[in-house]
Amino acid sequence: MAVSVRLLTKQHHPFGTNYSDYQLITPPGLGGFIKGDSVMKVLFIFSKLKVFCASAIMLVSMLVVSSSAFADANFPTRPITMTVGFSAGGPTDNAARVVAEELSKELGQPVVVSNKPGAGGVIAARDLLNSSPDGYTIMLVSNGPMTVVPARYASLDFDPLTDFVPIGMVAGYPHILVVGPESDISSFQDFIEKAKASPGTLNVAQVGSVNELATEWIKALADIEVTQVPYKGAAAVVSDLSTGRIDLAMIAPNVAYPLIEGNKARAIAATSSTEITKARNIPSIAQSGIPDIDFYIWNGLVAPKGTDPAVVKKMSDALAKVQQNPALKEKLAVTYLDIVPGGPDRMMETVKKEGENWKRIATDANLPPL
Repeated sequence: MAVSVRLLTKQHHPFGTNYSDYQLITPPGLGGFIKGDSVMKVLFIFSKLKVFCASAIMLVSMLVVSSSAFADANFPTRPITMTVGFSAGGPTDNAARVVAEELSKELGQPVVVSNKPGAGGVIAARDLLNSSPDGYTIMLVSNGPMTVVPARYASLDFDPLTDFVPIGMVAGYPHILVVGPESDISSFQDFIEKAKASPGTLNVAQVGSVNELATEWIKALADIEVTQVPYKGAAAVVSDLSTGRIDLAMIAPNVAYPLIEGNKARAIAATSSTEITKARNIPSIAQSGIPDIDFYIWNGLVAPKGTDPAVVKKMSDALAKVQQNPALKEKLAVTYLDIVPGGPDRMMETVKKEGENWKRIATDANLPPL
């Protein structure tokens, strides 16, 4: 409502304004003019309304803030979806289901695994970024969409360092370097010697970008030449390994160990040393002559950018707590996985350093961007 005051006769008073000298001009429907002392009464009413409105706004703001704090304190109040960018039955899916079960107990709400395979985890990552940043949709990522894909693709519509909020590291495993049961390659050192003696003649299976980059890393540091043979999946690799079509394969432990135990393959090295590889007397590449190579496939939990820090902390604390539970370690070990501890800061540091390393390897090897 528009209201204005017009001076009729200006007089000065030592202690303020004489309101009898003013008219209050109101909208036509409210009578037009209010004169004299009535002006003071009306202005007094408006001043009170102004204070009331300001107080109301402040109260609403306080209610919103307290409501948000209350919601954070009670998180979660409904089931949480944990997306996985790979098919069921693989190492990342196995880790997700084991950890989801333990987190459900700790958080008091179901944590439901949802598989969205495709493009090395990129499809699931994009879906996560399009979800509400309320903590009820999180993702168990791997090196794939966080460090490997960014190193190989010319353009990517998300930045792993800025578009995701790290919750913490979860689990991981090294790749196992295996040869066929009848292979004359007796060890990793023997593989290097044979590759140097006959450059380009040894065939190495390549399943995905991480295998490609890891092989280029070995080639560069060992100063050897081998031929990478691309495969779409592990099944064909296993077949060709047994027939001798390929000389070496770098595969996940859930594929490698059953082959080794069934005498269908022999392990000559692992990309990193873990409790599981030590128990099987498998030396790491670093222990076998190339000390600078040490990497493993890791899984970590992330939330979309914009998720409340209080919610992230609650999930991070819950994750750290369940990782102390011996039951989690035992369940992961059944699927050949080890616990990888580390909160948000360590995860962010890992993504940054590893991403830079893979990019350098791709550049040094002159690999064309995908």
